[in-house]
Amino acid sequence: MIEDVKSNYKGLSRLHLIIYIIPLISLIVAITWQVGVFDSLLYHQQNIRWNEEYAIVPGLGNLEHRFGFNSNYLLLSAIFSFRFLFGEAVYSIQVLVLALIICWTIKEIIQSGYEIRRILLLIIITCYIFTFGYSLTATSTDAIPNIVSFYLIAKLLLYTNSLKKDKLFWVLIPISLLSFKLTIIPISLLSLYILATLIREKKYLSSFFLALIPSSIIILWLIRNVIISGYLIFPFYEIDLFSVDWKIPRFVAVEERDFILSCGIRIFNDILTELSNFQFNGNGIRQWLMNLIFIAPTILSPFIVLYCLVKKKYLSKTIYLAYIVLILTIGVWYIGGPDPRFIGGTLFAMLYYISFLTLSTYKEKLFPKAGLIFITAFALIMGYWAISRSIKFYNMFDLKTPKANSRPVSNILIRQYPYRELLKSATIYNDRFDTYKFENGNIIYISKSPEIPNGRFVCFESPFPCTVLKADELGKYQDISTIEPRGSTLQYGFRPK
Repeated sequence: MIEDVKSNYKGLSRLHLIIYIIPLISLIVAITWQVGVFDSLLYHQQNIRWNEEYAIVPGLGNLEHRFGFNSNYLLLSAIFSFRFLFGEAVYSIQVLVLALIICWTIKEIIQSGYEIRRILLLIIITCYIFTFGYSLTATSTDAIPNIVSFYLIAKLLLYTNSLKKDKLFWVLIPISLLSFKLTIIPISLLSLYILATLIREKKYLSSFFLALIPSSIIILWLIRNVIISGYLIFPFYEIDLFSVDWKIPRFVAVEERDFILSCGIRIFNDILTELSNFQFNGNGIRQWLMNLIFIAPTILSPFIVLYCLVKKKYLSKTIYLAYIVLILTIGVWYIGGPDPRFIGGTLFAMLYYISFLTLSTYKEKLFPKAGLIFITAFALIMGYWAISRSIKFYNMFDLKTPKANSRPVSNILIRQYPYRELLKSATIYNDRFDTYKFENGNIIYISKSPEIPNGRFVCFESPFPCTVLKADELGKYQDISTIEPRGSTLQYGFRPK
């Protein structure tokens, strides 16, 4: 692998090396400041602690039903938290994935001689970063599925024969992504397509071994689901196959399904409202264009696909397979809760898809001067973004004035600056955590600490273990008073009374 990396970057000019280095340093600077995303502060960071400090806990979803989602992102984050080194977790695995894909894209542009479709790819990645960049510096169960699904579609379009050449990659990655975010389940069709092709070619041994690895990951994930929530996949209460004493009550699963759908519908309706009420100012134009990107490419895509079928019939079948995957993913998202955060990568992949198809009807063009100018501008924009973001946080949270109970700003040289420390620096942090004691003596902390002044209560990553009361959180359906321990220690888990 090291030799491959060396060969890819050997012979690059100093300017090219700088173009690689600036975005990487910019991402490092940007993730220095953790942000206050509600789900991250409420249960992601606590879930990572459970994954770090305990073996899988039966009925953990009874303590906080969102633990029942069991995203493998939170399991992966526990492996890469580096808590043993810093005394607290580092939440940046999703940014590492983004950095790798940015480097891949820049390499594609340079090695292609600045081909227009690859330049366009970097433009769309830039749009994605500035649309969802805020949440990249917090834990996010959406980020890796979004980034990787976008990469998969781009790779499939640029290298239509990669399905035949890189079979293990195309079988393993799409299916494994299901354990991160179930919404992108249609992308697993790429894996099934390869397995079906091998079976049709009577390569049974190859298909068996290729299917074995991702199947093992999914089976183990499903087993974890059952142990955590009592359901094969929470909150799909219709798939109720097991009778265990730790099963999350059915009404909780019903309420959560309805909540996810209603939130998605509300956000989608807001997008439509904002599109129909254009405001001619800087923020209004930006918001209108962003909403347009979420919807317009999907609406235009059937017409562009039909045009390409007529105009250029010899496009690879793989390109049309990619379109089927995109349309099905967007369809599942629309039915299940159309919040753009859930499949942001797919929505931007659709934008790239229709642009790619349009350009494919013309002769391939190289733009060496314009391409070099653009990737240089991209590097400078990333650098400016990181610096301006840091200045914004520095001023917003009054970091220039040392506080007695807050961490020195110089600490960012060795580790991330947590959101809680930002609140302390701004003197708006309320450190209040009550305790709830079970009959067996086990203690759970109850947060009364808001994410912002007068905001919702969140747990942060400590104290641990922590949750909130049902009375304090509208999205919580089962109070801690309605559950009980299953044994003498927390490892035995929880069950409804």
